[in-house]
Amino acid sequence: MNRQRFGALLLAGAAVSGIITGAVLWGLTADAPLSSGVQLGGYSLAGVRPSALGYHLERLRLVWADQPVVVAQAPTITTRLKEWGVELDVATTQATIIRAWQRVPLWQRLLGKPRLYLEPQWAILPELFQAQLERYRFLERAPVDARVSLVDGQVVITPSQDGRRLDLNASTQNLIRALRQLPAPRTEFELAFTTIPPRLRTEDIQPIRSIIASYTTRFSAAQRLRTHNLRLAANALNGIVLLPGERLSYNQVVGKRTAKRGFQLAPVIINGEKQLGIGGGVCQVSSTLFNAALLSDLTIVRRANHAIPVDYVPLGRDATVVDGAIDLVIENPFDHPIAIATEVKRSTLTVHILGVPREGRRIVLRTERYALPTPPVKHIPDPSLPEGMQRVLKKGSAGFRVVLWREVYEHGQLVRRERVAISTYRAQPRVVAVGTKPRPKPTPPKTPQPTDDEQLE
Repeated sequence: MNRQRFGALLLAGAAVSGIITGAVLWGLTADAPLSSGVQLGGYSLAGVRPSALGYHLERLRLVWADQPVVVAQAPTITTRLKEWGVELDVATTQATIIRAWQRVPLWQRLLGKPRLYLEPQWAILPELFQAQLERYRFLERAPVDARVSLVDGQVVITPSQDGRRLDLNASTQNLIRALRQLPAPRTEFELAFTTIPPRLRTEDIQPIRSIIASYTTRFSAAQRLRTHNLRLAANALNGIVLLPGERLSYNQVVGKRTAKRGFQLAPVIINGEKQLGIGGGVCQVSSTLFNAALLSDLTIVRRANHAIPVDYVPLGRDATVVDGAIDLVIENPFDHPIAIATEVKRSTLTVHILGVPREGRRIVLRTERYALPTPPVKHIPDPSLPEGMQRVLKKGSAGFRVVLWREVYEHGQLVRRERVAISTYRAQPRVVAVGTKPRPKPTPPKTPQPTDDEQLE
């Protein structure tokens, strides 16, 4: 055998030996126990072979499933991690560990003590987490609008408060971050919230400074049920704020007039006649608001008059309302907010409009009244009355057509005159009952009969 052939054989043998040695080393290192420097979420994986990693992680999953969990905002309630729908994702965590281990150089795996700090990979069921959040709804808070009130003639503003609602995604991430502290006797995390801003912030109503205008009507406190309804409606209006361009619907603010909501039977006008109905008295509140709005130069979007005149406001300046049918709607035309404040005393109702008064401005309301033809007297036969007798059933009333004007003066000069409304009040006929019962015929006097003594004579 020549030297060249011997050298070739020697090189080939060395190559084969290197491949075999490399394969053996790779085989040894591929399933060699992990070093003490490899940690998973605070747990050491020292001595765990990659081939047994899945079994070891499965045991960890079961242990961690019962990890006590406490919400920082409610520390007296203890739950388990599995109740939150969070558990160790064994497959993903195993793949993460093996990939990280394989990236460690071979010589470090054989001769050194590589350090690896790995985070567990968690599987999350949002449905279970959301269900667990329901136990903590008491931590949520509804937003509170800034409020305006009138105290002894002075405007008082109560600041607004932001609300908060539980945030599923952010709360989940807080729990996952808290699990980085494993091992621990218990895991504590904070629930996260989404801020809910109020409709009216303090700064939104800050411009409201004083009374723009007021209007007062009187009522009889002796009509107890009607007064009760009047107070309910006035209380509903008290504190309402209208931002620039916003509208107020009286029916929407006061709500349906039902017995369930506390409204009582009291006199109302139905088809031009006074009858008992649920919510009698609320029209006096709407009429008082209407006049206060007129004197404050608010925009009247919708308004209707009663079928017949009422006695608490001048003719042509009333505003009737009916559930689901007739409404009073006003609008704030200013570039600043306005508020409504109501006061109910023993026999008076006052509606104030609060905002930013304009110095030198004055509002005057004028009406033009036109009489309508008076209907003829209506006679109704009444068999219970004797013939020739009459009884007035309804006094009747004249009809009117009234035009309402609003005049705006600034420093004594008329700057605007507008027709606000035309009201028509139907004439009510005088109704008289006429007796038809026949009078009894007079009984003729009886002829006196002679006594026995008279006959004997």
